[in-house]
Amino acid sequence: MMKHLSSILLNPLVPKKLESSHTSLEIFSEKLFETSKDNRIVSWTTLISFFAIVCCPDCYSQGLELIEDSVSGLCSHMNLKCKNCSFFKGFPTTEKMKGSCLINSSIVLGLRIIGKGFSAGKKLCAFLGLPFLSKLAFRNQERKLLKATERVAQENINAALSEIKGSNSFTKCGISIDGTWQRRGYSSLNGCVSAISVDTGKILDIEVMTQYCHICAKGNSQSSKHVCSNYKGSAGNMEVVELTVYLRDQM
Repeated sequence: MMKHLSSILLNPLVPKKLESSHTSLEIFSEKLFETSKDNRIVSWTTLISFFAIVCCPDCYSQGLELIEDSVSGLCSHMNLKCKNCSFFKGFPTTEKMKGSCLINSSIVLGLRIIGKGFSAGKKLCAFLGLPFLSKLAFRNQERKLLKATERVAQENINAALSEIKGSNSFTKCGISIDGTWQRRGYSSLNGCVSAISVDTGKILDIEVMTQYCHICAKGNSQSSKHVCSNYKGSAGNMEVVELTVYLRDQM
């Protein structure tokens, strides 16, 4: 057996294979960390237990202590310190951009996409045992997302208009008017009407229509400038009214 082991170790191909395997493992780990941008929910107990058996990079002793320093919505700032030496390392649990935690923007955007808001998100996180944003922080995230979505929407509309316009300053094209509402059953106070190109199927213009103004309802209509209600009538008639307004603007 020893003779067989010696022949393996003395084989000139073995070091090359080991070196090749080590290189492949490094490349694999690099690709893994480069592509792993998703989030995972990890139990707090599991995380503490894991770091308790990890060796300190300075003194190589076990017993690293994980402490939650602060919480910002779904993002926490952690401190990792060694009980036997001065090693100390702080890190956030999620990626940050310009000082803002991306996970907080993602949860607000996800809730709004499925038609839910602050209360639904708070209940969901309570059942999952997760921290959640305060109402003020939630509204601030909504305002940031509103500006970003408005900018992207306008860029797409401008691109769609340029596509059908071409080199001519005036272009005749067929459009269809389609409406969507906040609630089903044609009882919604808010709706959105879009003009869609028949040729390309892309949106050329949109108009948000609402029968209710929260600021005016609170009696603060004179306190600040705001976009007020711009429609009176049934929800189902929004499409007809917007078509009339759109055609009038094009004449």
